[in-house]
Amino acid sequence: WTLAAAVTAAAAVAGRVAGGQVWPDDLTVAIAGPVNTAKDWMVDHLYTGVPVVGGTADLASHFTSGVLNPLRGGLTGLPWWSVLLIVAALAWTIGTWRTAATAVLAMAAIGVLGVWEPSMDTLSQVIAAVAVTLVIGFGVAVGAARSERLERLLRPVLDVFQTMPQFVYLIPVVALFGVGRAPAAAAAVVYALPAVIRITTQGLRGVDPAAMECARSLGATPGQQLRQVQIPLARPSLLLAVNQAVVLVLAVVIIGGLVGSGALGYDVVFGLAQGDLATGLVAGAAIVCLGLMLDRVTQPTTRRQRQES
Repeated sequence: WTLAAAVTAAAAVAGRVAGGQVWPDDLTVAIAGPVNTAKDWMVDHLYTGVPVVGGTADLASHFTSGVLNPLRGGLTGLPWWSVLLIVAALAWTIGTWRTAATAVLAMAAIGVLGVWEPSMDTLSQVIAAVAVTLVIGFGVAVGAARSERLERLLRPVLDVFQTMPQFVYLIPVVALFGVGRAPAAAAAVVYALPAVIRITTQGLRGVDPAAMECARSLGATPGQQLRQVQIPLARPSLLLAVNQAVVLVLAVVIIGGLVGSGALGYDVVFGLAQGDLATGLVAGAAIVCLGLMLDRVTQPTTRRQRQES
């Protein structure tokens, strides 16, 4: 440590004497040009005119009209008391009556705050994005759990994605999908995928080798081993992956108000831009209540886990 400190001090003194406090311009690389060129290429070749699928703009439009709009219409069309009953049933199934009471009170607080409809809009986006995240994430995780090579290839990619801030994901999705609720959902999916893949992979890999060996000795196929051995034994990890997917998706869907996702995200952005403390505060409180409810209905309690075990 003494030698390292001495070398650092000597380098600092030499740099100050030589006038090297600022990074030299000759050692910088301008990336704005290549990035803009890549963005223009994506817009020209992927946004529209792609054979069969039509382009990312068409995919976003179909996802909005075929998934997001029906979900939003269904949630906003339900009576408020039926939503509370559904939340109570889900929370009680996953946890205990205290869990159900907490979730119901959180949803009731949203109604009291007067932001029920935008909250249902936000909830529809979260449900759609979480469903896509889990389908893709579980599929990739199953492959990574079976293949060491795939797991090694994915590890650095997941590390990079998990170190990127949330706002960075909004930039490429706007270039690919434009603005609206679908781009916000796409950014949320990409942001939540690394955590889901990593947790699910570790859960499937952590299954007792003796149980797997017993299943193989009985002639179980890989699919039967997955359905009848790995998934049941890895259930706590899978539920944790679902919980993390919900939390991470909600976080990005909210900041998706910057790209036109509307609902509570728009209220937050409007409150920040206009200095409207009341609007921003109400939307923020509703987001907290929505997140609390989602956490309660996706995270089993310790007592429930002991009863099932």
